[in-house]
Amino acid sequence: MMQKSFEQLDLFGFPIEPAAQPKKKAPSEKPVPAEPIPVPEPVAAVAEPSIPLKNTKPAPVKTAGKRGRKSFREMDSEADLIDVPDEDILQQKLYYSISEVAGWFKVNTSLLRFWENEFDILQPRKTRKGDRLFRVEDIKNLQLIYFLLRQRKFSIDGAKNYLKNNKKEADTQAQLVQSLTKFRSFLLELKSSIN
Repeated sequence: MMQKSFEQLDLFGFPIEPAAQPKKKAPSEKPVPAEPIPVPEPVAAVAEPSIPLKNTKPAPVKTAGKRGRKSFREMDSEADLIDVPDEDILQQKLYYSISEVAGWFKVNTSLLRFWENEFDILQPRKTRKGDRLFRVEDIKNLQLIYFLLRQRKFSIDGAKNYLKNNKKEADTQAQLVQSLTKFRSFLLELKSSIN
């Protein structure tokens, strides 16, 4: 009778050689202690003359922040920092890019695209390429949405319902808050110049 030997095959069908067994130490051998590795001494750095480079900006300092959503306190502190130009300056151009507008509101462009999907009043023009171009009325609607979501702390659905029922009232409140914050910043500048 023939005995069949079963061999283990690798992924490609070739036989795998059995792993070599490690040699066992003889009981009479003593382990040899390893010699300590010499650590090199630190070399004193040679001061090189600093040569100023042309057109170099200092690298922005990243602060260690937390991940995820911002707290209401953080949103409150940033709500006053929106930097939307005045009406007469906005009228100088017909369209503004999404990156410009996101920079004014200090939000990501993805948030503006999300708000566009959620709110019917926000309808920026799109180029053939798909880039969004915001008109002055779109920027005003964005200010209104920003006011409801970030300053009044409405939820998305609550802001939608509020805009359906009370659009004029919300618009006047947003304009009032905007003018008061401008007046406040003027007074703070005046106070700092006096001191």
